[in-house]
Amino acid sequence: MYEDLYFDEDAVFMERNSRDFRRRVEVIDTNALAVCTFLRNRSLVADPPSPHAVVKHVYYPKWETSQHYERCRVRKDGAPAGGYGGLFSVTFTSAAASRAFYNTLGCQKGPSLGTNFTLASPYVILAHYAELDWAAQYGVEQSLVRVSVGLEDRDELLRDFERALQAAEATLGGANA
Repeated sequence: MYEDLYFDEDAVFMERNSRDFRRRVEVIDTNALAVCTFLRNRSLVADPPSPHAVVKHVYYPKWETSQHYERCRVRKDGAPAGGYGGLFSVTFTSAAASRAFYNTLGCQKGPSLGTNFTLASPYVILAHYAELDWAAQYGVEQSLVRVSVGLEDRDELLRDFERALQAAEATLGGANA
């Protein structure tokens, strides 16, 4: 049985937000790729890795199971269209680096995803706080930070991630590293 429970005002806002959806997704895709590339270039997988690297891994469709992503990717005139989305996760070499990065990151903090503004969340701590050992046995690291990239100015966004990464790198010399 179908029951229409959609609130009228929600429908109005949904329609308004759909008007420039394509433009917003393009900006988010481009911003996310720039941030992920920046973090990956300063990670342990960089060639060569930075001696100050605290980023262990950047989980983003461009570098994770891309063959599956490409099979489902939208195509225009036979070529892949669009980006890889605005959502990524990043892990760190230590809990101290993860905390410093998250606490310094100047974006909104919370578990929601897909907003027009950048959000960050210590995902594993929020989702599996009472079962951290269980999550770890499946390779889900406590230091994981999940980010949903928004529409902010790309250069400002990159400067903010640079500050957060510098704070994380500063933990290398501390007792908490």
